[in-house]
Amino acid sequence: MIEGTIKEIRDAEKKANEMVQEAKRQSLKISQEAEEASKKLYADMVSEAQQKAEKLRESAENSEKQRTDEALKQTEKEIESMKAAAIGRKNEAVDLIISELI
Repeated sequence: MIEGTIKEIRDAEKKANEMVQEAKRQSLKISQEAEEASKKLYADMVSEAQQKAEKLRESAENSEKQRTDEALKQTEKEIESMKAAAIGRKNEAVDLIISELI
C-alpha cells in the first residue's frame, strides 16, 4: 500500500516535472514568436515611415518645381515686356534722330 502511494507520488512528481518542462518550452516559443513579431512590426513601421518621408520629399520637390516654373514664366513675361518697351524706345530714338537730321 505504501509502495502504491509512493509510486503515485513519484508519478505525480514526474508528471508535474513534465508539465513544468512543457511550460518552459511553450514560454520560450511564445517569447521567440513575440520577438519575431516585434522585429517584423518594427521593420514594417520603419518601411512605412520611409515611404511617407519619400512621398513628402517628392511632394516638396514638386511644389518647389511648380514655384520655380511659375517664377520662370513670370520672369519670361517681364523680359518680353522689357524687350517690347526697348524696341518702342529704340523706334522713338530713331525717329528723334531722323527728325533732328532733317
